[in-house]
Amino acid sequence: MSTRYVGPAELTLRVSMADELLVRRLYGLVPGIAPAPHRPSRLVVDAHVPLSTGGGGMASVARQAGVPFLVDPETTYLQDVQHGGAPWCKVPFAQATASTPADLIGAAAQEALVKSVIDYQVTHGATQLLAPYVHIERPTPGWVQVQAGLWRRTAAYLKQAGIKLPVIAVVAVGWRCLHPTRGVPVLSDVWTALAALDPAEVAVAASKVHLGARPADRIVELLMLVRELTKTYKVTMWQQGLLGEACVIEGAAGYECGIGWRDKCDMQDRMAQHREPSSGPPGARSVYIHELGRGVPKRRLELARTKRAIWSRLVCPFPDCCSPAGEDLLGDARRHSVIARVRELDQLSATPATRWRWNRLTQRYAEGIDLAVRLNAMAPSTRGMPGIETTSLRALHNVANARRSRPGVIRRTA
Repeated sequence: MSTRYVGPAELTLRVSMADELLVRRLYGLVPGIAPAPHRPSRLVVDAHVPLSTGGGGMASVARQAGVPFLVDPETTYLQDVQHGGAPWCKVPFAQATASTPADLIGAAAQEALVKSVIDYQVTHGATQLLAPYVHIERPTPGWVQVQAGLWRRTAAYLKQAGIKLPVIAVVAVGWRCLHPTRGVPVLSDVWTALAALDPAEVAVAASKVHLGARPADRIVELLMLVRELTKTYKVTMWQQGLLGEACVIEGAAGYECGIGWRDKCDMQDRMAQHREPSSGPPGARSVYIHELGRGVPKRRLELARTKRAIWSRLVCPFPDCCSPAGEDLLGDARRHSVIARVRELDQLSATPATRWRWNRLTQRYAEGIDLAVRLNAMAPSTRGMPGIETTSLRALHNVANARRSRPGVIRRTA
């Protein structure tokens, strides 16, 4: 029997301690400031955040706002080398050396990891729990069996410890695992273990779907997996700000992303980011632009502000977001980025027909492609001001255009 999600689409917002005041403002928890008109459904933080100074603050904010709070254990970092000063290395289940499937396949190793991960989340105020997860880059033996074992032992530990909190299973897979005949069947042990865990929700972290020579085919295969999973589970797209809306139309309950960061899922890149110490402070966060469905480097938008024809297409027209209209797009970019994403999901939920939803995306991405070309033409791509990648934007437009004419049929382009 299908359990296809029928409620309003949800945004799970990934925040850092630097965002605490912003989040309080969004939920109207600051005296004299009204709640934002469109607000995230729940909050998630990286594993190390609760250990930061005042790290319990975000859990308190979530309680006051009345929304669920998640602590992402980010256990995929176990699969890569982490330098000793990496933030994740501070959590109790971390290690700096890379694990192999052989290191984590044994019952004792899995039981210890499950207990440490679950207890850590409970201790730090999580109201929904993320089971330990690994990245299955290819549909080959090894990490498949590790993930299946971790889910089975998570189910056993929750029962033994009497923990009643909802559990979310993150399915972290590479794009090769999405193929309906060469990928998905090889994961049969994972799907069996998932059924045994019986999670309240499945979070799909499909890596590099937006990349490659044929990204439209990868996107279609992701939509096929989403459609299949929603027959049994509530599904959320994990680190998928770019592809989240398309998956929502296909039945997902919503998606998770950060504020101007982590809006595209690339698990390998994420795992490799902390092999060496950072060479400097993080750059400015991107600013979310509706037509592009992603963040744009702030410096490129500052250039666009000098060109009236382009800037007039970028300003936010909603006075309850940026007031006066457009003036705070750059000045309060984080607030705008959150409200704009939630507003789009609310509008998508209010659009009754699937065909109309795909039509909305088709028109929007057509405008976004033209806008991206114009923004890129303003200055060459540099490390400090990267250009806007358009390959995935064109692939999304092609998929949406095909789906609006035949919304009940999902087919690869070849």
